Amino acid sequence: MSASVPPSPWTNAAAEEPRVPRGTPVYTAWAWVTAWTTVAAVAASAVMMWLLTGPILTYARHVAELSGMAATGARVQPSAVFAIMFDLMPGIMTASLVGTLLSWALYAFAIVAGYRDYVQLGRLGYPKRFHWAWSFLSPVYPIGRAVVVRRQAGAGSATMWIALAATAASLLLSLGWSFWLMTAMFDAMRAGLGTFA
Repeated sequence: MSASVPPSPWTNAAAEEPRVPRGTPVYTAWAWVTAWTTVAAVAASAVMMWLLTGPILTYARHVAELSGMAATGARVQPSAVFAIMFDLMPGIMTASLVGTLLSWALYAFAIVAGYRDYVQLGRLGYPKRFHWAWSFLSPVYPIGRAVVVRRQAGAGSATMWIALAATAASLLLSLGWSFWLMTAMFDAMRAGLGTFA
């Protein structure tokens, strides 16, 4: 007794993938904006790191100087610590404010660009589009968009590679700056303490 096997309800998704007519543009101006905002975000992070470096190192050096004074038995007034903080606070606040405003502006611009690109892809005749709301997760939209467009047009992955390169650069920049800053802080503290064995 042989039982007949019913056909699978799951069809081959690749065979049913819709295609756009040959020659349909794979990039819009807004697609490039979404990709390059990830690069601009790395530049904004670099500016913020650069602006924060001076005040952070100055603070570490002054705190080390006060620690050296306390180690010799001298009494350090709390007002000395507050004076250091108040002297450096404008630099730290400026760097934080500039970096935050730049980042938020780029974030908003990337979301608007993702929406505009989504709409424009619809006008170009793409039946499937990567939803623009993925723009809220910064590098996700240019990557997902490239995958969906490439499946339908056979090309269009440059935005993905730009976003991936910017994400990798951001990671390397953050790790490199953190490592360098820690080394520089130890050097600043050593200079503040004088000779340190």
